[in-house]
Amino acid sequence: MTTSRDAPGSPAGTDLVVVGAGIAGASIAYQAARAGAAVTLLDAGPAGGGVTADSFAWIGSSGVSTGAAAGLRVASTDEYHRLEAELPGLPVTWSGSLRWSADASGAGESAPEPGPGQEILDAAAVAVREQNLRQPPRWALWAPGDGAVDPAGAAERLVAGAREHGARVHLGSPVTAVRQDGAGRVVGVETAAGFHPAATVVLAAGTATAALAAPLGVSVPVEASPATLLRFRAPAGLVRGVVSTPDFDLRQVSSDRLIAAADSPEGALAAVRSTFRGADGVELLSARVAGRPMPADGDPIIGPVAEAPGLYLAVMHPAVTLAAVVGRLVARELVDGAVEPALAGCRPGRFGA
Repeated sequence: MTTSRDAPGSPAGTDLVVVGAGIAGASIAYQAARAGAAVTLLDAGPAGGGVTADSFAWIGSSGVSTGAAAGLRVASTDEYHRLEAELPGLPVTWSGSLRWSADASGAGESAPEPGPGQEILDAAAVAVREQNLRQPPRWALWAPGDGAVDPAGAAERLVAGAREHGARVHLGSPVTAVRQDGAGRVVGVETAAGFHPAATVVLAAGTATAALAAPLGVSVPVEASPATLLRFRAPAGLVRGVVSTPDFDLRQVSSDRLIAAADSPEGALAAVRSTFRGADGVELLSARVAGRPMPADGDPIIGPVAEAPGLYLAVMHPAVTLAAVVGRLVARELVDGAVEPALAGCRPGRFGA
């Protein structure tokens, strides 16, 4: 087994504190508890609160072929299927996704080559998939394996699953500091309610991870990247699957609600009304801007920190897509002492820290 600075090595123990009950932290806590670790999960708010609740939550590996997270994304749909089998009631839907560019609506360039998990549909086939389109594009990329999840509901179910496997869960309990011993090893975390000891502390606290790690002399290059999530009142059945256009990413989440990821609320509303038949009465209910945790190079930051033994980072985008696969891989590293090759390109040491 490798003993490099980025390798977990044999675990010092299986008492884990996971800081952050967003979907990534909840998945790690669930998988670690399921694997037999003694897990304590802490969060300042409710399970799946914060950025997780305002995620568009598209689960898709289609078309992804480059970057450190490419392999993780390819595995993401299979891992969500596994989670569904393990956790009945996990709120996941598998509707497929349609994506097209501005060129697809006119007489511009021809359709691109489909990527992994994608196929090209012509206008007639697109109209079968999304029957309320006023004018189907000349072509679209169809990814039948894509899906979506209720992110807050999924985090809650993962936390419940962690509890079922013996995890201690403390919500509404903000972590104020990570504690080290005299030799510099991380030994637990401080909260207003007291100290929680641990052999390993996992920081999965999104953008708050940087502030918690800084007093340890650990720089975590992650910033808040603003993303707007829109909620609409809409007729039932207006949209069948995930639809991605130059104006919005859109999906139906209940009989009378749509959500969209878009830059402009007004522009997205106008685009929805003009794109779908029967959408004239669609109303904008809310527009919320969330600060997604975005690592400096866009790839996940996952793994142990050499300068603070006992500290493990798990910060990523897109966290909802990657949560299922990352939770399982991180648990293997922390509980079994494995070194997961799929995480090799995600290690904190790549930043030279």
